[in-house]
Amino acid sequence: MMIKKMILLVLAVLFLASCSQQPVELLDFIGNQDDFVIKYNGHVLKMYQDSDPEDVVIVFPDNNSPQSDALLTRIKDIENKYDLVIERTNKGSDDTIEHYIRAIGSNATDVELLFRDNGKSTWFWAEAGVCIPFTEFPDIIDLSDTDKYGTPGVLEAAMIDGKPITVQPGYWPGYQSFECFYMVYNQDMAGALGLTDLHEYYENETWTWDTMLKYFDDAIIGITNEDQILFTAHSGYILNTMLYSNGFDYVDIVDGEPVFNLFADSCLNTLEFFKELDSRYGDKVDIGTTRWDIDKFVDERTLTAMAIAQDVVTGQIAYDIDFAYGLMPFPCGPDGTYGEWAQSVTRASGFNIPVTVDDPDMVARVVSEFCEPFEEFGGDKQGLIDYYSTAILPSEIDGEIYFAVEGGTRYDYDDVGIISLFQGIALDLRNASPMEVLQSSYNKIYDRYVEYIEPNLTGYILEHMDID
Repeated sequence: MMIKKMILLVLAVLFLASCSQQPVELLDFIGNQDDFVIKYNGHVLKMYQDSDPEDVVIVFPDNNSPQSDALLTRIKDIENKYDLVIERTNKGSDDTIEHYIRAIGSNATDVELLFRDNGKSTWFWAEAGVCIPFTEFPDIIDLSDTDKYGTPGVLEAAMIDGKPITVQPGYWPGYQSFECFYMVYNQDMAGALGLTDLHEYYENETWTWDTMLKYFDDAIIGITNEDQILFTAHSGYILNTMLYSNGFDYVDIVDGEPVFNLFADSCLNTLEFFKELDSRYGDKVDIGTTRWDIDKFVDERTLTAMAIAQDVVTGQIAYDIDFAYGLMPFPCGPDGTYGEWAQSVTRASGFNIPVTVDDPDMVARVVSEFCEPFEEFGGDKQGLIDYYSTAILPSEIDGEIYFAVEGGTRYDYDDVGIISLFQGIALDLRNASPMEVLQSSYNKIYDRYVEYIEPNLTGYILEHMDID
């Protein structure tokens, strides 16, 4: 029986080799289907990255850092395993999303693997249909391994009709929740004001909207410096985060099917809470219509702020502050599920495979190898959390919180105009009731739901996430 299996396996591999446009050979087969590797005879795999390869190893901001050194070793290991050469490229100012949409659409690029990192959303590639969905590689890419490839809510940020075209390398340090939102707080300022450390609320499982308001009530008494405030956030992003933290999903599930419900209690209650937060503390809460102002936090002009994960692990908060700070999820609303920590994510950054490649399976194998855990950073999920807690974030509890938000995170649909609509809702709430505001915005939100959100819900998200 073993001999028969060996013969069938060898025949299958030879058939694969004959069908591929890349030359392959089978080496070191010793009788187990996991003991052979397809070789690509020195094939040069051209990979596009956003940053100049002379300065940056794919994504990590500093060459000669532990992260970049580990990634260079990973590249060499992949090259040796598959007998290929990974040639990283960046062509400069013409490397825009629109450029690659045109180039891939006209089969005018020889790039076989793409890695987007610099904030330009891959969602537009999904819409243009120029990348292969990773659902096409079930035997190579197991998307149920969310630690390795990203959670459903993160993949949703590069998804059309339930087809995810990006995987996010979750085992890369700084990358699992790279585009998710968090609250950050100044521990030194909180201590000087005599406030309870916010981590205590997280540990005691009492971190709710009401707790946050009570915390701000206590804090405002001691903030006498007119240049210091309680909280800063972008109106559209914070409103979206509030909605998710309060259990809003755009839909009710009726007989297993999603039914759009913009007027759910979870939505109306969220808008009431937003009005309360926006008005209760006067100018001591800064909810603006421009990007969240991390400068205010870095300069110690605000007690708390909304921050995106990359601000924390690779940006200003990581490098530019000289005070003690802590990380928190946005608190849970009364209609939410406590401990789910449903936050919003604004885009997905990671690997993409153009539709023009000759051997997609080859590229998918390379992606799978890229996304494997690093022994240098713990070798598994808990090891990575431990690494964050000591090397990247201030404490063990910050490392726990950084990863706690990933399971409930959902895409904010910024790329299709939802955040812009929420900005308008936030402004209108200052002069109208939640019901009035929702009624005036209903058609625009519903149109985007039908075209973009519902197809992702029915095509992927409902199957892979627990949505009531």
